Order: sequence, then C-alpha cells, then structure tokens
Amino acid sequence: MRIAIAGKGGTGKTTIVGTLARVFAREGRRVLAIDADSNPNLALTLGLTRDATAALTPLPRNLLDEQIDAEGKKTVVLRLTPEEIARQYGVVTPDGVTMLLMGKVDHAGAG
Repeated sequence: MRIAIAGKGGTGKTTIVGTLARVFAREGRRVLAIDADSNPNLALTLGLTRDATAALTPLPRNLLDEQIDAEGKKTVVLRLTPEEIARQYGVVTPDGVTMLLMGKVDHAGAG
C-alpha cells in the first residue's frame, strides 16, 4: 500500500501522516515515511527527539541519474534501490517507522 498526503499548509498533514505511520507500524507493517516539507517536522511527530531530528541527513540530490537511450529519450532512474536508500539514509523511529528527509532548504533561493 502507498499513501501520499498533500494539501494546503496548516491543515494537519504532518499530524495525519505521523498518526497513520505509527498506527501501521504498531500493527507490524513496514512503514517508510518521507518528509518533503521545506519546514520538516514529521520526525518529531514520529517520536524522534529534537536532537535526533536536527541530525537527520537529507537525501542527497545525486540519487537520481539521467540516462539517454539509443533513440535519444531521456529517463531518470535511481542510483540506489529504494531498500538501499532506506538503509543508508533512513532513521528508525520509536514505533518502527523508517523516516527519510527529502531535503532541506540551505538558504534563500535554494529550495
């Protein structure tokens, strides 16, 4: 099962995602939660401490590789399998959710 939550800011998306992820993980499901918000707080909602949240390593921008086939068609592929990405960059939260941070804004205009 794959679930994506999106919408207008301030509507409770992070709370909904955190609650669903924790409930599913407590039921024994494998849960991978990805925070793609420019102001990431999902890790806190999933039970990580502020220090652990601040120490999260964002996914590197070079995980994608552009390839051109014989006909000149461009495709973008992952350099690592999703399992390898989760293993290398994921942090397991107290309820067993694997948390990934999509990226952080380094400075204005960098988003």
